[in-house]
Amino acid sequence: MCNIRLLLPFLVCLILIGYTKICGAESGKMGHTVIIFSGHVSEPSSKVDNMGAESYAGIFEYEFNDAVVRYFEDESNRVPGIHYEVVPASRNIGLHERVEYANRIVPDLYLEIHHDAAQAEDIERARQDGEGSPLWNDMSGFSVHYSESNPFSEKSKTFAQVFADKMLRAGFKPNLYHADTEKMTCIDRSKGIYNRINPGGLYVLYNIKSPAAVIECGTIINPHEEKLLSLEDTRQKIAHAINRAIVRFFEIEDEDSLRSYLKY
Repeated sequence: MCNIRLLLPFLVCLILIGYTKICGAESGKMGHTVIIFSGHVSEPSSKVDNMGAESYAGIFEYEFNDAVVRYFEDESNRVPGIHYEVVPASRNIGLHERVEYANRIVPDLYLEIHHDAAQAEDIERARQDGEGSPLWNDMSGFSVHYSESNPFSEKSKTFAQVFADKMLRAGFKPNLYHADTEKMTCIDRSKGIYNRINPGGLYVLYNIKSPAAVIECGTIINPHEEKLLSLEDTRQKIAHAINRAIVRFFEIEDEDSLRSYLKY
């Protein structure tokens, strides 16, 4: 009888841990909310709220952003149990309103989808050389941006690392142009991860009160990469990488929560 009494607290703890894990699995990573915004707007109202960069062929960036974001509007493309707030550029929610929107919802993760450009003089030099210019290789690849000024900077950084891993496994290469030419703070050249601190910070990253990352899916001013980023197969690979990163990110977060629980 004495042994049973000694074991009772331990047995209760095991039951609670098992219950926590089961509930977490059944609720789809504990019912997390993810906001996925399409960068820029389709109908500009100011210099800040614009249609984004123009691709090599003259297509505005927001169209590329929307093509990836709309993937998540389809319920069949969502991770079961995770609530997605999907906001395409056609809703014309400006930069400041975007932050207000997110801070009202307070999601577990905020993502903003973009496609990259480069400095005008570098683009012009490469254009003059033609599509065969080796300069295009410098202006290519994906990148992911977080900010240590965000109140959840470590969590934001964790997502950036996880997402970059998924993109690399899908066959994408990191963009180092920002580090080598624009001198942005790159914390991992092998993964194209940037810490956006001032000067050069991003408004959404340090004003949103949630873990946040800006994803640059690829470089649309590069004629070769623009063609790839226009393919449905490429867009699906990017969306799959985002979903896989979301799943892994919340697995890490839930493991951390459980470890905190076990301390008491």
